[in-house]
Parts: sequence; structure tokens; C-alpha cells
Amino acid sequence: MKYFFITHAPKALFTLLLTFSFLQFNAQETGISPYSRIGLGDFNNGHSPAYNTMGGASVALSDFNLLNISNPASYSAMVKHMPVFEMDGTSQFLTLKSNSGQGKLAATTFTKLAIGIPVNNRMGISFGLLPYTTTGYNITSTNTEPGIGDVTYSFKGKGGLNRTYLGAGYDIINKDSINLSVGFNFSFLFGNINKTRRVEFPEDDNAMNSILSQSTNNYGFEFEFGLLYNQKITNKLSYSFGASLSTGSKLTSTRDEFFGTYTNFSSVEVMRDTLFYAAENKGEINIPFNFKIGAAVKLNNNFEITAQFQMQDWSSYKEDFTKSSASDSLVSSSSISAGLRYTPSNVFNTTAKYYEKIQYRLGFRYENSPLQFNNTQIKEFGTSFGLGLPIKPSSTSKNEFKSLSMINIGVDMGSRGATENGLIKENFTTVYFGISIMPQVRNRWFVKRKFD
Repeated sequence: MKYFFITHAPKALFTLLLTFSFLQFNAQETGISPYSRIGLGDFNNGHSPAYNTMGGASVALSDFNLLNISNPASYSAMVKHMPVFEMDGTSQFLTLKSNSGQGKLAATTFTKLAIGIPVNNRMGISFGLLPYTTTGYNITSTNTEPGIGDVTYSFKGKGGLNRTYLGAGYDIINKDSINLSVGFNFSFLFGNINKTRRVEFPEDDNAMNSILSQSTNNYGFEFEFGLLYNQKITNKLSYSFGASLSTGSKLTSTRDEFFGTYTNFSSVEVMRDTLFYAAENKGEINIPFNFKIGAAVKLNNNFEITAQFQMQDWSSYKEDFTKSSASDSLVSSSSISAGLRYTPSNVFNTTAKYYEKIQYRLGFRYENSPLQFNNTQIKEFGTSFGLGLPIKPSSTSKNEFKSLSMINIGVDMGSRGATENGLIKENFTTVYFGISIMPQVRNRWFVKRKFD
């Protein structure tokens, strides 16, 4: 079995990546938020459940057994010959409320497959595949207009952007008490987003209903740079500072767009007129830069508290096409988050009970989102908690072959939006689940065989 891990691990990982690619492309359609109809949809932060359940405040953190994609400088924390493999997913449950009614939605999707490989004691690399944005909504509203009667407005959309990335982190300074590392992520973004808007007059079969449909293919590149500084003050006290800057992206886009009128005849749509049509309308979509900064303090080597601030100038978001096209406008966003984690004992303590090796996590976050309706900026807040459950080694493993793998689970509960000014309020519960897999201690991978 040990021979398999050393020689065939890369093939197994490649198979996993291909399998996840298929799942990922189909997972684009599982978004359920009405707010995902604006811009490129809901953004995925790429965190593992371990960091999501700390409010997402991760830019100042680094772990040898977890991949922190939000700060690529953290990749240098991996231990030589001990790669990390992560697969994550979420289940989201929404309760939607507005002045006209309420409803419930739910969806489950895979959210990440990532691999981290330590190159040496100062450098690590990581690559993976995950959703970048998700669009998924189906909204219908009927209003009674004076002199007209009932008017039905419907909005449907699905799709999103995927992200495949390659990153590296390197220790510039690697001493017993001080560590300074830098890193980068290079990402390729790609995907399709479909949106349809309709206005119908259900009481009049001869009325001219209207439809606007868009299908947009996008691809582009994004660079992210990270910095991480750790200092040990005493054996029981240390602190860290972290920051990352994403350059954003200028997506190359091709859009097919149709705007026309139709009538309903015996429940069959009959097209009447084409008001606008553009096939393969070339253009660009600008994603603005993203900046994060944070700090963390660790006590007694088992209790850590962290905080983070993030901002992104979405007011510069722009959809620029050769032919005029309907687009959305956004506003600058910012967020604050904080989290803590506590592990009574570590995995190397052979006398500790199992519950003492569990990592307990808690988090909070508050965001001024880039969405704005009727001069009201949409706000979001959430509280989260989670557990890191060590995977026990097999009963046949020797004591020195301790397991470093972990199952990460947690829940994030909160709300987005409000019912005032004709808005929709989302009360959400998001369940995070994932697994972080590492070789057992002393069962190192990618080691050259010295004997047959």
C-alpha cells in the first residue's frame, strides 16, 4: 500500500481532478439567490470550511494541513513530502421574504478541489478548480396596473464563471522566531451566463409581451499577490499580519442578445417583432481589484483569534460591448470579519482523548455588498461555527503513523437584504462540509526510492 502512495499518487489526483471538473461544470446551475441576477452573480471566496466557519477571516492565517487560497503566501507553510488535498461542498437553505410573500429554496453543490505540494522547506505550490461566480434564479412577480390589469414580470438565469488556478508561496525569511513569506495565484476564469427577462399581460391574449435574453461567454485571467508575516514573541505567544491584492480581471466576452415581442396563443408563444438582435457581440467585462488585510494572535499554541478587512471598488464594474447592451451598475463594497479557533490538544499527543484533538471554530462577518436597489445598498451579515474532526488512522497502523487528515464541517447563519423599498430579504443557513487529506506521519509522498 505504501508503494502505491509513493508511485501512483499523481495519477489518482489527476483522476480526481477530472471527475471534479465534470461535477463543477454541472454545479454552475445550482445557485438559488435572486440577487445573483445582478452582474456576474454571487462570488465564491474559495475558502475551505475551516476558514468559512471563522467568518472568512483567513488572510493572516497559515496551516501546514489546510490550503488557504485567499493568501497564496501561506503555501510555504506546508511540510516537505506532506502534500495536502482538499475537496469541499456546501448545502444552502434560503427563506425569501418580501412585501408580497415568501418562499423557501435549497441547493447542494461541490465548491472546490485543490491540491498543495511542498517543494522544499521554504516553498509550496497549489493548484485547483472551483467556482468563481454562480448565477441561479427564477423570480416571478405579478402586479396590478391601473387601466391595464395584471402584469407579470419574470427573471430567470443560470450559469457562472469557473476558476482554475496555479499558485506558489515562498519564505523570504525563515527563522525560529520570524517568518516572512510572499506568494501569488495565477487564475484562468471561464464560463457562460444565461439571463432572460419577460413582461407578460396574462389577461389579454392579444397583448404584446416582451422578452430580453442574453447568453454571454467569458474568459480572462486574474493575478493575486500575497504577503504574510509571523513572529513568535514567547513559546506561548505569537502574532501574524497578512495582506493580499488581486489585480481583478478584464474578461473577454461574447454575447448573443435578443429583444423582441410575442403573443400567447393557446399557451404557445408566437413571435411578433424583433426589436434588437446581436449575435456574437464582442466586448469586455471589467472586474475591479480586491484588497484584503488582517491580523491574528495565537496563545498557548492552541487558541487563535483573527480579524480581517476587505474592500473592492465595484463602482468601476463595466460591461462594454461593441453594440449597445443592457448591463448592471454596482457600488463599492467592503466587509469586516473575525474568527477564533481552539484545539485543546494536538494530533501528536498520543495520550489525548479524541474530543481534545477536535478543532473548535467560531466566526462573524458583516458586508456592504456591491448590490444597490432604489438607492439602498444591500447588506449581509452572518455568524458561523464549525469543527475540525481528525480522521483516526486504521487499526493496523503503527503508533508512529499518525493521521493528519481532517473532516471539516460547519454552519453559517445570517441574512442579506431587507423588505423595505421593494427589496427581498434572504435568511440563509449554509452548511459547509469538506475533507483535507494528508499522508500519515512518516508515510511521506514523492520520495525517491533508494532500494527495490
